[in-house]
Amino acid sequence: MTTHQSAERQRSLVMVSGGGSTFKETAAGLIGNAKYGISVALLHGGPKADAVLEAVAESSRRNEERPAPVAVRFLCGPDMAGVSAVRDLAERIGRAEVRVSEGDLQEALIVDGRTAVTWSSQSSTDESATLVTDPAAAKALDLLFANVWRTGRPTPEHLHIRERLSSEVMRRVLGCLTEGHTDAVAASEMAVSLRTYRRHVAKLMRDIGAESRFQAGVRSVELGLLPRQR
Repeated sequence: MTTHQSAERQRSLVMVSGGGSTFKETAAGLIGNAKYGISVALLHGGPKADAVLEAVAESSRRNEERPAPVAVRFLCGPDMAGVSAVRDLAERIGRAEVRVSEGDLQEALIVDGRTAVTWSSQSSTDESATLVTDPAAAKALDLLFANVWRTGRPTPEHLHIRERLSSEVMRRVLGCLTEGHTDAVAASEMAVSLRTYRRHVAKLMRDIGAESRFQAGVRSVELGLLPRQR
C-alpha cells in the first residue's frame, strides 16, 4: 500500500484541470523556472497558445538582466506563420528562433528537456492538457521536437517561398501535379509549351527543396499551398 501511494504521488502524467492549477498557471510556472531552453510547438494557435506566448513574454521581461538568457524555440504550423505576435515576441527575446513546419508533432511546451505540457488545439478546456513530469518521457518529446525542428524553415524563408509559389501560374502547376496529369496534358491545359511547363515544375521543385514530384506535393501541403487531405 505504501508503495502504491508513493507511486500515485509521483505520477509522470497529470491532467491539468480546474481542480488544481489551470493551464495558464502551469505554463507560467514551467517557463518561469526554465534554466536552459524553452521549446514551444504552436501548430494551430488558440487560447493555450496565447497563454504560452504571454508567459514567455512575462518571463523575458523579468530576466532582461540575466547574464545567460534562456534559449527559446517556436515551431509554428503554416497556420501560425502569419501570426505577428510570435514574430514580434521572438524579436524582443535575445535568444529566440521561429521556424515553420507541418511535421507530425502535438502542440507542446517543453522546458529544459525535462518537463513538458501537451495539449489539444481543438479544445479550450484545461482538461485537454497533460503535464509530463517524467524526465524520460519529456526527453522523448524533446527529441521529437528537435527532429521536426530540423525540417522546419525560418519564418522569412517560409514566407518568401510561399509568396513566390502563390502566383496563379504556380498554383495551376500544383493543381496539375496533384491531379496526376502527364506533362503533355498539363501543358495543353495551361496553354504553354511542354518545355515551359517542365521549366515551371523544375522551378517549383527547386524552391521547395523537393527531389521528386510526389515529394513536391507533400512539401506543398507542408507550406500550406495545398489543403491537407484526410
